[in-house]
Amino acid sequence: MPAYPIFSEDYFEAQQRFIELARQLEYDVEIIPHPTFKSPDGPVHMTVATQGGANCERVIFVTSGVHGTELTAGSGIQLDLMQRYMCEVPADTKLVWVHAVNPAGCAIFTRTDENNVDNNRNSIVFGEKLPQNPDYEELHSAICALDIEADGWDKANAAIKAYTDKNGASALTQKVLKGQYTVPMGLFYGGDKTSWSTRTLQQVIARYGHGAKQAMIIDLHTGFGPCGFCEVMDLSASPSEGAEWGLIGGYMCDTIDILDLEQPPTKLILEFGTIPFEQVLDAHRRDNWLKRNQSSVDPEVAQQIRQELKDALFVNTPQWCEALLVQSRDVFEKYVLKN
Repeated sequence: MPAYPIFSEDYFEAQQRFIELARQLEYDVEIIPHPTFKSPDGPVHMTVATQGGANCERVIFVTSGVHGTELTAGSGIQLDLMQRYMCEVPADTKLVWVHAVNPAGCAIFTRTDENNVDNNRNSIVFGEKLPQNPDYEELHSAICALDIEADGWDKANAAIKAYTDKNGASALTQKVLKGQYTVPMGLFYGGDKTSWSTRTLQQVIARYGHGAKQAMIIDLHTGFGPCGFCEVMDLSASPSEGAEWGLIGGYMCDTIDILDLEQPPTKLILEFGTIPFEQVLDAHRRDNWLKRNQSSVDPEVAQQIRQELKDALFVNTPQWCEALLVQSRDVFEKYVLKN
């Protein structure tokens, strides 16, 4: 069980708690079922809770679960902010809380959607020439190793080390992992068309943001950076030189560009660190291997891989949970309440 009570164990608990709180606070609630993905544990859907009037000049979207593995952290943050600041939101501001943007990935606890699309690489213009990523293609067979045991895993890790020794450690995150569009069952695959999650969030933003003059999106993530530290990635500004995220394209935050505004929107990603990045990447690599071999994997091995992934994206200690809440409140007060 989560060490801090506002965080949930899984998608289904988080979704129920989100809907119950939103209705308790008398927010308007819209439930958007996934049209094709079916879970044996129950229906899955993106949920939207709206706080504020229809004619507000300023609209702010707070999103969770773009990556399914990060939903429980983001959901807990949303619940905390919703109930803590319900009476402090400026009168000219409408808050749109979007829960479980990627409900299929949230339900089966994987980073990607039901088609292995990484939704944070998917918000691009399809139909044109897709971005190329030769660095990923060079390392694909190592990142998505055929074997995660013994010699096969060691050989794959040696290939990744050889790449970083040659190109520098930052090249792995800045180039290899920035997104790729050629290997559908690889990691960080941006897809070959707009995903259901991206298209549906665009529709939500267009519907709830219509008529606004100013807009902001705050997207909640975990898995990169020092444990418990929140990096505020402002996609509205040029990244600093050498920023790990500077070359990544197709962010889900970019869906807000669909709005016709008087000034450019503010696009923030809150990225909370968990464990060392190499361990996070290894957990995703093993999860990817599990997807490719699911029918033949021993259930105990599969469960071990899922638990490792869960531990990589959510540090289940009171200190880490408290750090997420405190820093999220700081950002909310700075950008939402005092703007």
